[in-house]
Amino acid sequence: MTNSSYETGAPEGPGILTATLWLLWQPVRFSALALLVILEPIVKFVLSASALLRLLTALFFKATLNRPDFPFWGMVVGSIGCVALLALYYGLMRLLR
Repeated sequence: MTNSSYETGAPEGPGILTATLWLLWQPVRFSALALLVILEPIVKFVLSASALLRLLTALFFKATLNRPDFPFWGMVVGSIGCVALLALYYGLMRLLR
């Protein structure tokens, strides 16, 4: 017979370390997730409204003004950036679940 730690009842070193880190991570994860869930309606409203208003403003100014110094593509990229930030926010919430 082999004398392994399972047979003798001795605890595994890496297993205890992993379990301890996992137990310490759970309150941090839960607190961060709770904060993200609470702030989710506000973040969603702000980022969605910002994306929509930037895009509508860019389209409106592009249609009505013929100024070469108007940053049309900058406004469009800013709008896309707001949508990307919202996607990252939801991805972080999903990661913490």
